[in-house]
Amino acid sequence: MALNDRLRDALHDPNAVVRLDAARTAAGTGDHRLVEPLLEVALRDTAEVRVAGGLGETYEHVGDAAAVALGEILARRGGIDPRVAFAAEDLGCDDDRVATLLYYLGPRYEPLRQRLEHHEEPRVRLRAARAVLSINRTAAFAAKLLGDPSPLLRLEGLQVPAHLRDDAVCLRLMRIDPDPRVRAEAATLLRFTSTGVEPFAAAARSEPDPGVRAALVACLAHRRRDPEAVRAIAGLLGDPGVPVRRAAAEALRDATDPVAGAAIGLRVLAEPDEDVLGALLRYRGLLEDAPELRPLIERLHRYANFDDDRRTLGALLNARRRAATAARFTGDGRLLRAILRQAADALGSTTLRDWLDDPGRPLPIGPPEVEECVQAWTSLDPERVLTAGEHAAYAAALADPAHAAPDPVRGPTTAARRALELTRVAHVLTARLLAAGAEPPPAAPIQRLVLPGEDSIEALRSVLSIEECRRARNVTWLRLLMRPADETWYLEALRAAHPNSPPAEDDPSDWHLDLAVTAAEGRRSTGYH
Repeated sequence: MALNDRLRDALHDPNAVVRLDAARTAAGTGDHRLVEPLLEVALRDTAEVRVAGGLGETYEHVGDAAAVALGEILARRGGIDPRVAFAAEDLGCDDDRVATLLYYLGPRYEPLRQRLEHHEEPRVRLRAARAVLSINRTAAFAAKLLGDPSPLLRLEGLQVPAHLRDDAVCLRLMRIDPDPRVRAEAATLLRFTSTGVEPFAAAARSEPDPGVRAALVACLAHRRRDPEAVRAIAGLLGDPGVPVRRAAAEALRDATDPVAGAAIGLRVLAEPDEDVLGALLRYRGLLEDAPELRPLIERLHRYANFDDDRRTLGALLNARRRAATAARFTGDGRLLRAILRQAADALGSTTLRDWLDDPGRPLPIGPPEVEECVQAWTSLDPERVLTAGEHAAYAAALADPAHAAPDPVRGPTTAARRALELTRVAHVLTARLLAAGAEPPPAAPIQRLVLPGEDSIEALRSVLSIEECRRARNVTWLRLLMRPADETWYLEALRAAHPNSPPAEDDPSDWHLDLAVTAAEGRRSTGYH
């Protein structure tokens, strides 16, 4: 069998090493009869072979080796081979493989590549563009690509040597290009330039695509020593896109501006995604900037399920204790609107939220808490607004069926009282952010009011004390704080003392109240039998 026949067979061998050796050997034969099998391998074969090279091992692409061999064979022939020209326009071929082939065919096939630049099919134009390495592209070449109607070509136009890149053009594309891939790539290329904060902050405020917003967060993160960058990132902590929120949380991890701590603290209260919450809690200065969160962090630490979470929360709790700075709640419309937006989100009232943004709309209709928010906003009374916000959070938590799953009575009660406490914390952090000139993250309902694995009685005792029940003379509350054995003792003692007509739970007598307190405290005795 002749050498070239053996090479033709070897180029179709199942073993990639054999195909690679055949392609290497074919390059020196100059036999044009090998053009078709080499063209097939160059366009279809994606195998890589590990070969010895340099100080260690490297990988060689079989398809690339075939393209090199094809270039050496065709360099000895004049004109453009029609089989190559047909393959260059064949949409059944992979675009990158065609571009690689055109590159290895070299200057002799430059007329074909230039002709393909004007093809009506964007994929063919893309092949022609990718056949020119980015380091060999000129400013005129890039400008032509950036004006192409295909976003893939515009993306290629951004791939030029750094000294040819025009930051003004990248800024324009970042703001106005219709394709989000182009906007994101333009932003990424500006990340390490001297461009200031405002273009990225302005773009992030109006950008509809989450992928582009994530790229803008990366640009702002590189500038986080600037307070304006911290404020822009803080505003994205409540972004609808989970990747954007995670990127924003990670960008603020080592920020030194107290605004970062207050914004992260506000978002910790409302973040539903566990991964994003983990990123937020890695901000080591959290309890220094938002000391009001210590009870929540202690509770999360107590019921953490993973060692990494326990270490992260433990590191936060090791921070020195700081007294919380009292917030000043003034008649500032921005603060009152932010508080009522939080209330609208807790109630799930879109009409209330829209009305707050545009009071010219019809008055929102809903439960009494919605009406209370409307009246509070109309009055512009800070105390009334704060109260309306607290009532909205309390009512929403009490009505949430998820809180009734662990304990139908204690669960909603615990959640409602915790919502009341944490809503007050949210108001303080919101006021602190606005006072610092920063916009708080978008409002969202408070999360993790009842944690998985919490003992329902202990959870309720964390927000409702026996002494509070005693002062209120509320036996019903005291019964909620009793352990099952203590409640059994309480009922037996009650029946023993009044076998015919046990007193009602709202009986105000000192004897009945003392009995309930004794049972709730677990100090059982036989004195009442």
